[in-house]
Amino acid sequence: MDSTSTFSKRIALTGCDNWLGCCTACHLAQELEKKCKDVQLVCLTRKPEKLERLGKYKNVRIEEVDYDDEKTIEKAIRGVRCTILIAEMNERRVKQANNVLTAMKNQSVRSCMMISVEGAGESSHLKELHSFGEIENTVKECCDEHLILRKSILNQCFLFWSPIVQEKCEFPTLTTKQCEMTPLDICDLVCAVEKIVIDHCHGQLSEDLGGFDHHTNKTYTLTGPEKINFEQLAREIGEITGEEIEVKEVSREELKRYLEKLKHRDHWDEEIYVMQCQDLLGGSVHVEGGDHRGDHDGGNPHYAPNESTTNLLLDELELIKRGEANFVSGDLEKIIGHQGKLIKDFLRKEKNAFKPHRD
Repeated sequence: MDSTSTFSKRIALTGCDNWLGCCTACHLAQELEKKCKDVQLVCLTRKPEKLERLGKYKNVRIEEVDYDDEKTIEKAIRGVRCTILIAEMNERRVKQANNVLTAMKNQSVRSCMMISVEGAGESSHLKELHSFGEIENTVKECCDEHLILRKSILNQCFLFWSPIVQEKCEFPTLTTKQCEMTPLDICDLVCAVEKIVIDHCHGQLSEDLGGFDHHTNKTYTLTGPEKINFEQLAREIGEITGEEIEVKEVSREELKRYLEKLKHRDHWDEEIYVMQCQDLLGGSVHVEGGDHRGDHDGGNPHYAPNESTTNLLLDELELIKRGEANFVSGDLEKIIGHQGKLIKDFLRKEKNAFKPHRD
């Protein structure tokens, strides 16, 4: 961390306690230090000790906040001109995001980029997706200069299935085998955020960090480059494991029970750490120190989803089951100039996570 006086521009990032926020912080800290040395990244967190490793970046300021207390948020974002809003993964998500937006208004923070989820605006019947839609609406009402990035289901979510693939060669899902999806890689998502932020800082409006150029007030759905169904996904996993993987159609309740049990496994933890996020990003975005992935069962604990993350993932699968998430949007290419990574590339990188462990 460094003195605030050495930076002419500051960008705040919320949600650094969840894995998406932490991954974004890891990537932005590195890239801003290389490309925008006068920009400080202000990372908002409930548990600053979890982000200590980011302290090696001179452009990072870690601020402890209570998302239920607007005053702590106001103090943290003082001097900030743009906020990247990543919602908390808990049942108070909407209220806490509203507190962030109120604090932004009180501190005259003009610009907001929100990371949302596919289906947030249309699927009010799915509780978790609906909550993101509520936050989107408030962002549009409160921020004259906004950008909303809705992500499709992430490749990295499929790591939650690695234990049952390893142990039983099964892939349980509440969808059918033929349901199609267009999964996005988290590396492409953080690169899209980076590209917008870098352009934002280098553009004509960089003096006051206002607006997102031609992306201002747009809503994008970021998907991967291809449609794939669950039978094809199982086949792709089988190719890297040398095993035949069976897709099993189960109820939402049964899949929820499986996901909830992950936190009770050895070396799985609901807490998120910087090294876990660097592992997830791996060599794909050139995290300092090289590719930390190697063997997924190395020294760092696996991230286990909490209740809210589990429910969001189940809602995303419901959206896929209803055929509402089976399109390639092309929006990612508008931002980063290419269509993104294929899921087979992710699986090759993570092959040790899925291969059976044998004595």
